Amino acid sequence: MMFVGQIPIPGEPTCLAYLFITDGPAETFDAEAGENALLVQPGGRLPPFIATTETATGPSLWRRGMTWDEHVGVELAVDLVPPDPAAEATLDADIARQEAERAGVLLEVPDAVVEDASPLPPYSYVGGKPHLWQSDLQGIPTDWRFHFQLDGGEGQGPDDPYALNFGGGTGYGFLSPDLREGRFFWDCV
Repeated sequence: MMFVGQIPIPGEPTCLAYLFITDGPAETFDAEAGENALLVQPGGRLPPFIATTETATGPSLWRRGMTWDEHVGVELAVDLVPPDPAAEATLDADIARQEAERAGVLLEVPDAVVEDASPLPPYSYVGGKPHLWQSDLQGIPTDWRFHFQLDGGEGQGPDDPYALNFGGGTGYGFLSPDLREGRFFWDCV
C-alpha cells in the first residue's frame, strides 16, 4: 500500500491516524476490502482484514510528472484553517439536506445560502460531518466518528498537488468509538 498521510486525532494522549491506500487497480472504494488502511498509533488496533509486512519503507503519495505514467513523489505539509464562513454555510446546508434525505425527508436549501456560496465548500477537511456524494456509508457503523474527508485528484496540473484516483470523488475516514481503529473508503457519483 501507498502511504498517503497522517491526520492528528483531537484529544489526549496525542495520536495520529495513518492513511494507506493500494496504488493501482483494486477495490479501494470498499472500507473493508483490505485495500485501504486507516491505522491509529500509538495504541491502535489492526483491523482484521488488513495484512501487514515487515517492510521499513514503501511507496508514498505522488503526482504525475511530464507524462501520465510518470510518478513523482510528493511530501505535503498541510495547515488546518477554518473555512470561509460563506463556504461553511453552504457546506452545512448541503450536509443538512443530505442527512434529511437519508431520513426520508425533503429539505429545501434556501436560495440565499446557495447564492452566497462565492467560494465553493471545501471537499478536504478534518472534523465536522461528512459531505457525501451518495448516502451509502459503506457499512461504517453509525456509532463510528467521522474524522476527515479528502478530495481525490489526478495529480496533473497546479490544482492537483497529488494523485489519488477516487473516480472524481472524495475519500472518507472514520474512527471507532474508542478511537483505536479506523476505516477509509471513497465514493463518487
